[in-house]
Amino acid sequence: MARAAIGLIETEGLVGLIEAADVAAKTADVQLLGFECIGGGLVSLRLSGDVASVQTAIQAAVAAAQRLGQVISFHVIPGPHEDLVALLEGKGPPPAAAIPPAAEATPSLAELEALPVTRLRQLARQFPDLALKGRAISRAGKAELLAAFQQLNNK
Repeated sequence: MARAAIGLIETEGLVGLIEAADVAAKTADVQLLGFECIGGGLVSLRLSGDVASVQTAIQAAVAAAQRLGQVISFHVIPGPHEDLVALLEGKGPPPAAAIPPAAEATPSLAELEALPVTRLRQLARQFPDLALKGRAISRAGKAELLAAFQQLNNK
C-alpha cells in the first residue's frame, strides 16, 4: 500500500520518542510504522499517512519530544518511492552493506573504508579488544579508527 508521506523523528533517549509517538498518533490520522534503536542512545520513529497529517503529527511530536529530551533530527518525505515504503515497513531486503556482528568476524579493511565515521564508531564499540576505548572512540577520526581496526586484524 503506497503512503502519501513518511515522517521520521530521531531523538536522544527512548522516553522522549515514546512521548513523541503518543502525541503524533493522537494529533493526526497517522500510522506508526515502528521504532529503531540506532545506538549511542539514539532512537528513531517512523510514521505514515497523508502529507498534511504527517506534517501536523511531526510538528506536534517534535515539540513533545523536546520537552523531555533532545531531538536530533526530523523530516517529512512526501510521496516516497514504493521501495522506500517497503523497506521502512520491514518488507524490503536488508541493507546490502551490513557488517557481520563482532562475534562472527572482524570486517575487512575494504569494508571498513566504505563506512562513514559514525558507523565506524558504532562498530568499534562492539570490539572489546580494539585499542581505542570509550571517549577515545567518540573523538577518533576515520584514519585513527581504521588504524585501530588494522591493528586488531594484525593480532
